[in-house]
Amino acid sequence: RIASRCVPATHVGGDYYDFFRRGDQVVDLVMADVSGHSVGAALIMVETRSVLRAQITESGSASDLLRLLNELLYDDLTGAELFITMFCARYDSATGTLRYANAGHTRPLLFRAGTPTELDAEGLILGVERGVVFEEQCIALQTGDLLFIYTDGIIEAENAEGELFGIPRLCALLGAMLELEPEVVIEKVLSEVSAYAWPNPLQDDISMVVMKVA
Repeated sequence: RIASRCVPATHVGGDYYDFFRRGDQVVDLVMADVSGHSVGAALIMVETRSVLRAQITESGSASDLLRLLNELLYDDLTGAELFITMFCARYDSATGTLRYANAGHTRPLLFRAGTPTELDAEGLILGVERGVVFEEQCIALQTGDLLFIYTDGIIEAENAEGELFGIPRLCALLGAMLELEPEVVIEKVLSEVSAYAWPNPLQDDISMVVMKVA
């Protein structure tokens, strides 16, 4: 079961997530964050979405997709002096396997039996240099696992004293909600982060994808 949400900090946002079905058993998941909050940054993300949707069926793996996107977007990203972080994954429900690659994005959290693990894979952010090789990792998901994919607007939210929300606080929050439905988890995370930052508005876009393995 999957739920997702994007809450832009201003009238335009630089976060992006998407899903691509491959038959009845396989789904590709993508989460990305472009630097900056300008209209130009939002337009770069629109371009990224278009390129991604045009190439997704051609890519053989998550790492291949990141490599291809880096080559296709490099000139426009460097020209605009922007960069993109991106996490790509492919989940096969028939085998329970999750294959993933990461271009400098915030590491997703996998909760199993109440214990969080960060899904790490080596890879530079998109738009820094050509010819980047992205590491691909594979993990077998189990019934009851909760996967939390997110952008750094959550953990970098600041309270009135300038303290960050942080990963430990996020893990503690999620750890108390593992039995809840994905949509409820998202609502509670948004509520907690907004309350933490109050009375100041959130300074960065917030995006989340929550997946529970049935």
